[in-house]
Amino acid sequence: MTIDRSKERRQFIIPALMKDIRSTLAFKAVMLNISSKGMRVFSNDQRLLLTPEEVIKRKTFELDFDFFNIPMRGVHAQVVNMSPGMNKGFEKQFGLKFTNLDPKIGRQIEVFVQEYSKG
Repeated sequence: MTIDRSKERRQFIIPALMKDIRSTLAFKAVMLNISSKGMRVFSNDQRLLLTPEEVIKRKTFELDFDFFNIPMRGVHAQVVNMSPGMNKGFEKQFGLKFTNLDPKIGRQIEVFVQEYSKG
């Protein structure tokens, strides 16, 4: 696991696995940032790139990773926006909104982010 702590970019570089709750699409992604409301991820996984954008936008994904000591496995998130990555056609960035995050876990995320931001 790698964390980018540069002053210019305050992003979390965390590997993540996400799967459609209906088990029809699973893909690997890298978490760029997170809050108690959702997160932004980047992916160059071919399974994601070969799926039409309108199909992805309708899906709810189940997260399959832990954010340091904060359990994120089983949390559901909906795609709220998508954009091409720096290499158009080879990667995508998208925003996810948590749909079933326990408020206690949301507070843990916010505390972590605040502490991390202090440097």
